[in-house]
Amino acid sequence: MTLSVLASCSAFEAPLVHTATIALVPPEAAWHDLQSARRQLRDKGLYRWPPHINLLYPLVPPAHFAEAVDAVAPVLRDFEPFSVTLDALGVFGGRARGVLYVGPRADDVEKLRALQDALQRALPTCHHQQRDGVFTPHLTLSHFPSADAAEAAKEALAGLSVTFDCDDAVYLMRREGGAGQFERVASLPLGRAHRVDGALVGDRWAGARRFDGMPLVEEDWIGDARRLQKQAQHRPGGRGRRRRRPRRSPEERAAINARTPEEIAAIRAERAEKKRLAALADAPPNPE
Repeated sequence: MTLSVLASCSAFEAPLVHTATIALVPPEAAWHDLQSARRQLRDKGLYRWPPHINLLYPLVPPAHFAEAVDAVAPVLRDFEPFSVTLDALGVFGGRARGVLYVGPRADDVEKLRALQDALQRALPTCHHQQRDGVFTPHLTLSHFPSADAAEAAKEALAGLSVTFDCDDAVYLMRREGGAGQFERVASLPLGRAHRVDGALVGDRWAGARRFDGMPLVEEDWIGDARRLQKQAQHRPGGRGRRRRRPRRSPEERAAINARTPEEIAAIRAERAEKKRLAALADAPPNPE
């Protein structure tokens, strides 16, 4: 889709991008233990992402940031400030991917669900953080080659607990390019007026503010970790590329051609069920 077409769309029609998000970012005074855990676990997102809980991700592109802010800011002004404690370690993923995260304690889950739901109602096309109508708030600590590997890493973080106020913790953020760092486009406080940093210049948003606590440069091990993940995804049988299917024999092709409509329907139903189960294996679990 061209830039001129994008500009003519509304924020409710624009295609979404993975270089922008509305997220909850703990105040930098609460970062120490979270960043220490991410560094200890060699999180490949340490340079790119601040510690965060995505609320609306992916999000609309820069041409529609102003519309997005106009849609969500009134909603957030109606929220009373609240605090959250993150102390519930969890894992999601499957055989080829694992994510270790810390989520809110049970008493705080509903607060964040109400916040996310209100934002999603304001920007209904940005619905990807809810699965089957349920939002599972989670702050990613690191990625692993499997869920089992992520589970094994949980023991090292026993006792992790971080409490912070959320009144100044919601931001619209964007990054530039594949290796860019997420920066603040708009601060969206609870119960107060919002603040926008920068402006649209061409097809990019210029003047976003970086977080002072973020690294100034990407360390070598972070870039290496991202490259290793890409290589694993593109190996035969790896995530992201299908293994080449062996050529079928004449007998196999004849058997396929002889299938009845009922047999074809049954095979399709079986494949759909396998896809559904695979999606559930990759989904964040409901901590309740």
